[in-house]
Order: sequence, then structure tokens, then C-alpha cells
Amino acid sequence: MIWKLALNGLQRNRRDYLILFTGMIISVAVFYMFLAIALNKEFITQNTVINHIQLVFVVGAALLFVITFFYLFYTNSFLLSLRKKEFGLYELIGAKKYQLKRVFLLETLSITAFALAAGLLLGFAFSGMVSALLMNQLNVEFTAFKVVYLPAIFWTSAYFLLAALITSSIHSSKLAKASIIGLLQAAVQNDFIPEKPKKAAWPLIVLGFVFLGIGYAALFFMEILRFVGLFTAPVMTTLGTYLLFSSLLPVIIRKWKSRNRANLKGINAFTLSQLSFRLNDLKWVLATIAMLIALSEGAIAGGFAFKNNAVTSIDQERLYDATLYNPSTAEEEILKSLSLTEQLSYRFKMDDQFIYYAEEELVENPPLIVDWIDYKQKRPGPLPEKLETDEAGYPILPDDWMTALETINPAFATTRPVRIVPLESFEKTGGEEIAIVLARTDKFQNYIPEWQALDRLQLSAFAQLQAGFDPVVDGLPGKYAQFERQYAFASGTFFMGFFLGLAFLTMLASILMFKILAGAGSDIRRYDSLRKLGVRKQLLSASLSKEILIVFLFPAFLGLLHVLIGMRIFTFVIGDPYYRLWVSLLIFLVTYGGYYFFTVHLYRKLVLPKA
Repeated sequence: MIWKLALNGLQRNRRDYLILFTGMIISVAVFYMFLAIALNKEFITQNTVINHIQLVFVVGAALLFVITFFYLFYTNSFLLSLRKKEFGLYELIGAKKYQLKRVFLLETLSITAFALAAGLLLGFAFSGMVSALLMNQLNVEFTAFKVVYLPAIFWTSAYFLLAALITSSIHSSKLAKASIIGLLQAAVQNDFIPEKPKKAAWPLIVLGFVFLGIGYAALFFMEILRFVGLFTAPVMTTLGTYLLFSSLLPVIIRKWKSRNRANLKGINAFTLSQLSFRLNDLKWVLATIAMLIALSEGAIAGGFAFKNNAVTSIDQERLYDATLYNPSTAEEEILKSLSLTEQLSYRFKMDDQFIYYAEEELVENPPLIVDWIDYKQKRPGPLPEKLETDEAGYPILPDDWMTALETINPAFATTRPVRIVPLESFEKTGGEEIAIVLARTDKFQNYIPEWQALDRLQLSAFAQLQAGFDPVVDGLPGKYAQFERQYAFASGTFFMGFFLGLAFLTMLASILMFKILAGAGSDIRRYDSLRKLGVRKQLLSASLSKEILIVFLFPAFLGLLHVLIGMRIFTFVIGDPYYRLWVSLLIFLVTYGGYYFFTVHLYRKLVLPKA
């Protein structure tokens, strides 16, 4: 009997549940994808580039772990609110409290199992897509990666089923404590009629704008404030958001209603009254939705910005695209195939004590260096005729020439004291002689396959050196090796931000949809009364659409404003924090707009008759 009641409830609401639980399906898919990459030890050990991004996916899974639990808690609460009257009828005809708890528990676990199955299938697709995109972007071939990874399936299933069991148990306990009258009258509630705002509301409005202004100022001047701004901006912005939604929103609706021209047109009076009645219940949720919109859009936009920064920042850190030690014929052929803007050649020798350079080679072809005071490129100045010495008697080179030698010889420049000697003395000096070639093009990103090929050839070049440098342990000193590490981490951050933002966005839109639909029961009689008075169904449908649109627009406007200003929080770590911001805004409009139309569709089914 209990199974039959649960299955009947699921069958009657299957279409609505499919839409309502899209947020859970997306979160399951993203959670699985994060775990599939973070937990696969064999995949990580066999692909060293993944070591740089494993932590990113672990952090993403942890964030989703927390947010999803509260999302499941809220969805179970909403499901219970929809079924209270039905459970009251079951109890009225003789069902026991423990039987009602079992029905609710079976329903929620069945829904979770369905969402889990659909989410895992989508997660397999996400994992395959992300791995293919990473391989394409990093120009590597992954080994031992499994799209269907059993440990990730186990932990994803265990978490969502356990979370569903805990949240449904909490709400079923509330169901057991409710009286029959309370369950039967759950849909009948007295609407909160907001009073005319008192003067005391205006200080709160002013304080909300002050807090929001302080938060925005901290974001705008983040590059100057740094860590003070990192603390001040989120705290003040959050406080300002909640204060404005709780104090200013009622004033806006009341002022809107007071305009006779707008209020008396069509059934606007009814629409605005609907908003006014529901305002006390919605304002805190809308403030939370606004903050979640800022977080989800910030995560997606931040991912794009970090990925772009990995490409642009590498040119500032390394001026030369290739640093080749004892280049082979194959490496020289690759260099000839490139459109080089500069190519420099040097030699140095090493013994147990010193590194020797030929003075004439350095002076004739000084490399470009970065002046870190004004961040400008320049050549080092002329070498002094006589160098000062330190306490040990070693010559002290000018700072610009120390930087130049680190540019020329990044692998060994700081391993021994330097001696710059005349060419004749250099030729007579003993020790291993190593040739270095520096090369740069007009744009590093245009020749990624060539730089990668040169790096692979350099592995064999270092293996033949007697100097003891191990590129496997220390990493290749060239620009591409550093770019590969930065770009791998940035790509992981991009995918984490994109999918985490998408999961947050679907969940917050679902929460807003749940909250709006929860009031449908009390609206049925109002729309039915208007219909009986002769109001056309088209007018009622338009009123309903307008009411829900206003509810969706309030948090969207402030949330997107938070994003537009809030991206400045990255100004001191990212060159262009607004890179491709339009993409994240487009994703938001499509997803958020889709949920709006779903909400309107479901609300019409609940409150408007078919004929």
C-alpha cells in the first residue's frame, strides 16, 4: 500500500518533478565530473600536467558538496509543502503517521535516485567533454582516463542518497508532528498585508545604500586596498543587499501602486497587490538569490578571465619564447620555420666553482630584460670597466646584468658565482662548454606546437649535459614549460568555474521557482474569483506572467550589478578580469530566462483552468 501511494504520487507529478529537479541533475553531473578527475590516481600519476589542476577540482567538489546539501534540504521542504493536504487526507482515512513518513521518504529517495541516474549519465558526457577539451587546449594525449570511473560513481551516489535520506528524514519528522487539521489547511494561509512604511524604514534604506556603496568602493579600488578590500567588499555588499531588499522593496511596490495611471490600467491593481501580499515572504529569498547570481556569474566570468590571463601574463614574465641548451639540428630546423623577431646565441662554461661568460658576447648582444620598477622592456647598460667585489672577493654585477644572466641562463644562473672574462680567457678556461640560443616571435600563442616540440627535444639535450640539471625534477627552464603549468592550472580553474557557476545558477533558479510555486495554492481561489467576475483568461495569464517577471527581475538586476562591479576583485591578480564577460551574461540570460518560462508554465497549470 505504501509503495502504491508513493508511486501514484510520483506518476501524477512526473513532468513537474523533471523540471523541478534539473538543478539536482546538473549538480550530480558536475559533482561526478569533479570527482572523476580528482580521485583518479592512475590518471594523475601518468599525466603530470594534471598534477597542476587536481586541487582545483577537489575545491570545486567541496564547494558543491556544501551548496547541494542546502539545495536538497530546500527542495524536500518544498515537496512536503505541496503534499501536506494530500497527506492530511491519507491520515483522515486511517493512515498512520509512520506510514506517511515512509511514503514521503520513498518518494524523495525515488526522485533522488532518478536524478542521480540522469545526472551520472550527464556526468559521463561532461567528463568526456572536459577531458577532450583539456587535451586539445594543452596539446597533450591523456592516458588512463576513464569516463566511467567506479570510485567517483560510488562516492557521488553515496553522498546524494545520504543527503536525501537525512533531509527527507528531517522533514518527515515535521510531517509526523503536524496535526490533521494543520495538514488539511496547509494551503489556506492568511496573506501578510504590508503596512505603510514608517519613517524608521528610511534610515535602513540609507544604511543599505551606504553599505552597498562601501562594498562597491572596496571592489573598485581593490588594486589599492588589496587584503582590506577582500574582507570589506563581500561583507558590506552582502549587508547592503539584504538591507535594501528588506526595506526598499516594499517602498518601491507601494510607490508603484500609488500611481493611478499605472494602477488602474487593466488588472495592474491585482498584479501589484499580489506582489505586495507576497513581499514579506519573498524579500529574504530574493536577496539570497541576488547574492547567488553574483557568485555563479562571477565563477563563470572568473574562469574565462583566469584562462586568458595565463596566456597574456606569460609574455610579461618571460620575454624570450625559447631558451635552448646545446640545440640540435632538429631544433635549429624548427627555429628556421618560425617567424622570429630576434635570435641570440651565447656560450658559458662551468667548473666546480664558477660560471664563466665571454664579455664580448654579452656586450655585443645584450638580451632584453624587464625593468620591474616601471614594467618596461630594456637592454642592460654597459658593463663597468672595473667591478666591485664582495667580502669573498667575487665581483658584484649591476642589478640589470644579474637579471640579464638569469634571462640568458635560467637553469644555472644562480647555482654558482659568475665570472665575466675576456673572450681570450674564456677560450682557455676549462670546464664544460654549453651553448644557449634565445629566440622570440611576434606572438607566442601562434606557435604552441613548435614550442612544445622544442621542449620535448630539450629533454634529450639536458640528459647529455654533465652539469647535473634534472628537467624532470626541476622542470624545463623554457617559456613553454612555465606556460604549460600555468595554462593547465588556468584551464582547470576555467572548467571548475564554468560548471560550478552553471550548477549554482540552476540551483538558485530552481529555489526561486520553488518559492514562487509554493504560493500557488492560495492563488487558485483569487484567479478563480476573477475568472467568475468575467476577467478574460488572457488578462489573467498576462498578469501572472508580469508578476513572476518582476519577481525574477529584482534579484537579477542587483545580482548582475554585483558582477559588473565585483569582477574588479581580481584586478591585482588578473590583467583583464572582464575578458569575455558577455559569454557568462549570455549563459545567465538563457538559463535564468528558461526557468522563468518554466515557472510561468507551471504556475498557469496550477491556478488557471484549462477551459
